[in-house]
Amino acid sequence: MNRRNFISSTLRATVAAAKPATMRLNVLLIMTDQHRMDAIGAYGNPVIRTPNLDSLAATGTRFTNCWTQHPVCMPSRASIFTGRYPSSHGVRSNGVRLPAWEKTLAQALLEQGYSTFGAGKFHFIPHYPYRSPLPTMESYPGPYYGFQEFHLGEDGRSGEHWQWIRRNYPQFHLKPDREVPVDVHNSGWVANHTVNFLKRASSSSKPFFAFASFVDPHHSYDPPPPYSTMYRESEMPPIVARPSEREGKPAYYEKIYAAHQPLVEQFARHRTQYYGEVTLIDDCVGRILKALDDLKLRDNTLIVFMSDHGDLLGDHFLFYKGPYHYKQCAAVPLIVSWPGRVKRGKVVDGIVQEIDVMPTILALTGSPQPPGLQGRNQQVVLTTESTDTGYSSALIQYGISGASAEGASAFDAGIPDLWTLRTREWRLSYYPELKTGELYNLNDDPHEFTNLWKRGGLERIQTNLMEELLDRVLAAHDPLPPREQPY
Repeated sequence: MNRRNFISSTLRATVAAAKPATMRLNVLLIMTDQHRMDAIGAYGNPVIRTPNLDSLAATGTRFTNCWTQHPVCMPSRASIFTGRYPSSHGVRSNGVRLPAWEKTLAQALLEQGYSTFGAGKFHFIPHYPYRSPLPTMESYPGPYYGFQEFHLGEDGRSGEHWQWIRRNYPQFHLKPDREVPVDVHNSGWVANHTVNFLKRASSSSKPFFAFASFVDPHHSYDPPPPYSTMYRESEMPPIVARPSEREGKPAYYEKIYAAHQPLVEQFARHRTQYYGEVTLIDDCVGRILKALDDLKLRDNTLIVFMSDHGDLLGDHFLFYKGPYHYKQCAAVPLIVSWPGRVKRGKVVDGIVQEIDVMPTILALTGSPQPPGLQGRNQQVVLTTESTDTGYSSALIQYGISGASAEGASAFDAGIPDLWTLRTREWRLSYYPELKTGELYNLNDDPHEFTNLWKRGGLERIQTNLMEELLDRVLAAHDPLPPREQPY
């Protein structure tokens, strides 16, 4: 029996034998895609309108130093759902399927007797080319990565969402997002599925894990009305950029600068649409939270809001996400709420990582921690006055799996692997293939304009950071499979 079949059969047997969890805490994980930390009012944005997310932050704990482990969709989501680094779960770039034997958060809770549900963007398997067949509950036997009920609505209207539009609203199935009603749009579709699931779950004695995952504010920044006209270009903050910062970067940056220049020239326009998408999501989150309140589920539901990575939106003369580990791209919002248990209005400035989400949720639900987890359980930080997250640095990776192989994108060509260490005072990024890197003093240069990699007088600091990076990379090796016997 191969590894996949063995684990699959073991999981089915475990689920069949599972008893309802003794702690009946429900879990709602809300995720956005490509959502900058500063694109939320609670994080200090004076322009964007996010009253529901702001309220969630006011009633829970908000983290201001949460970092993605890889600022691209598939590796990041695999890390969130496994609590493991990309170098361990193997999803080192987009286009790499999350191995079936990796235990996800949904699988871990399913084994504890939870009803598991998800709608929207999962991106555990490639969805290129867009609108190619993706699993549905009718076509896929058994739970999908631990989800008993799942409704895939991926980028480019891939998956069930597109099929649903084509079947029920054929007049819209070839229309751009800006020309469809909100309820037909991915965000409205995700919210509707989630609210309907909560209504069914409210009459069940089983606890639930619900995953509401919005594709936006991922480009192409194309919200439906009225969100498309909600913000004015004159309201948009200027880009964070300095011409001199382009000096000393690896050569691959030049082709990216050139490709992004037309976007940068229209950055204010793109930001108005990006902000509109965020406010649309906020309204959808408000509907979901209202359903929890109406169904009297709120007090017994742990709510986690986060994104997989950020978006540069013109800052540093760049757009989107990828092989650049600036804060706008690598930092993610993280808000956790559970009335009466998670600290209300607490702000945590200590460093955390997105791989901490799975072990923390499992701890709060009283569920066992499966072997192989590499994130840290932040339950104490959430439920006491402690702010000690256990980290002095965050580890961020960028890798291209099979970049030279057939099917790799043209964008990936020539982009080397990249490892980054972020402390409160310094950012060090290293390109192993190029034997060069980037070094920023975040106290003196918080916007990361001046690369100090070749600056004299910093040799000791650079050496110490390189040693810490080496320690973090080596410590991130895959701890699986676990040892069974002495020998």
